[in-house]
Amino acid sequence: MRILCFILFTLVSMTIKSGSISELYQQLEQVIKKRPEYASQKEIRIDSIKSQINQKLSTEKAYNLYFRIFQEYYTYRSDSAFFYIDLAMKQAKLIKNNYYTDQCMIHQALLLATTGYFSQALASLNNINRHELSDSLLFDYYSAYEWVYSVWSEYLNDNLYTPEYKKLEVIYTDSMLQVLPKSSAEYYYWKGEYLARTGKQEEAELAYQQALIGLPVNSRLYACVTCGIAFTYMRRGEMQNYERYLILAAISDMVCPLKENLAMQELAMFIFKNKNEDLERANRYLNYSMEDAMFYNNRLRMLEIARKFPAIVKSYQEQSEKKSNRMTWAFVSICILSAGLIISLLFIRRQMQQIRMRRKAIAEMNKELVHLNQELLHTNRSREEYISLFLDLCAAYIDKLSKFQDLVRRKVKAKQIDDLLKIANSSKMPESDAKHFFVNFDTAFLSLYPNFIKEFNELLREDEKIEVKRGDLLNTELRIFALIRMGVKDSSRIATLLFYSPQTIYNYRTNVKNKARDREHFEEQVRKLCPTMAEKKEEH
Repeated sequence: MRILCFILFTLVSMTIKSGSISELYQQLEQVIKKRPEYASQKEIRIDSIKSQINQKLSTEKAYNLYFRIFQEYYTYRSDSAFFYIDLAMKQAKLIKNNYYTDQCMIHQALLLATTGYFSQALASLNNINRHELSDSLLFDYYSAYEWVYSVWSEYLNDNLYTPEYKKLEVIYTDSMLQVLPKSSAEYYYWKGEYLARTGKQEEAELAYQQALIGLPVNSRLYACVTCGIAFTYMRRGEMQNYERYLILAAISDMVCPLKENLAMQELAMFIFKNKNEDLERANRYLNYSMEDAMFYNNRLRMLEIARKFPAIVKSYQEQSEKKSNRMTWAFVSICILSAGLIISLLFIRRQMQQIRMRRKAIAEMNKELVHLNQELLHTNRSREEYISLFLDLCAAYIDKLSKFQDLVRRKVKAKQIDDLLKIANSSKMPESDAKHFFVNFDTAFLSLYPNFIKEFNELLREDEKIEVKRGDLLNTELRIFALIRMGVKDSSRIATLLFYSPQTIYNYRTNVKNKARDREHFEEQVRKLCPTMAEKKEEH
């Protein structure tokens, strides 16, 4: 087992060391720029869960939804997390489910400890009857105690209570290891925590590296593991690797996104202490940490950052003053050079006059272009109106043929052969008309949307592409979604146009949806295929 762990550790280390520190900082800067985007994705995911809440839900389903929303908010925004764990607790009490009640109390304690209410968190946990607790909640129960004592000792940071609380951290970490599956990533992470807290830093790193294998960057456990590895390197004095793993943890915090985080402020302090030339970055990173802490309403993190701010701000101000002095001398030099620029400015003024004249000409051309665009929009709308009219006429004609068939049946049943012969001599069979309609429809539609088949297949999985038989322009599936692209949504209307029953059309639609990359939004995506100029203009 030790040999296997060593091999896995070596492979992971080689992968991470392939990127330099500067490259990792570049990656961090890129994800920092995308912070609003990651937050927006998180909000959208939460809103999609909230949209499932309605009055028709059973109490148990309502509980599961509220608890799921709480889990989304737990590391993102404490106020909202408190709100939804309270709602979940109310549902648990309504159905008198001890498992759900204990689950809420445990996670409420976790949240209380995170936001600085340590004694309240401990009181909440002490109210739980350990002997009646479900085995599946033991890990959460022990981890809640571990977290309370961990953040409490971090907050106090004294010689009276902190040593005792750290001993309790180790005890509860050991209890967690007893109930976790031995091969899980969580097990190796907490094993690493246990070994690190008992002074076995190298063995702790091996356990952390085992936990890291296969973890996605956008998971909270990845951020926790990389942060844990960073601290093992710090305790061993390997500061370059400490910096490397702090960056990886900070990247994960941003991508998740986790507003309850530690890596960014630790990285800011590392830069401040070791890279005087990069104080601006340290100050900026600490500001990001403060923004996250305030957004989350994390009093512990805000207090930590407040303690670290003055030193960084002072150094940053001193560096700014030096830059200001250099700027003053540069300004004097620029003033001397400005005299030589006066002639250039006069020349530039003349060029600007010419540019204004050109802009005026361009503005007139733009007006003309707008007029032409409006005409083009009108043309596109008219074209689509004609196609819609064409389809309506065809639908009416097909309906007429169907009624005609009913007439023929009645004539046959009544043995009115002579009348039937007259009808046969003056009419054609609906099938030939339908075939002719399909040819006209396929030709007209592909003339309007020549790239429809290609773009439609891009919405399907790679092995589910639709191919048209040789000699045909479209097949039945493509015609159904061609009509949907043109705004014909009703299955009964599509069935009339394509000579099928509504149930058959529904089956076709369902079958093709099952082949789609995004089944939920498939038909909406189809309606946006091959956008006309009018549609593009409306989107802008």
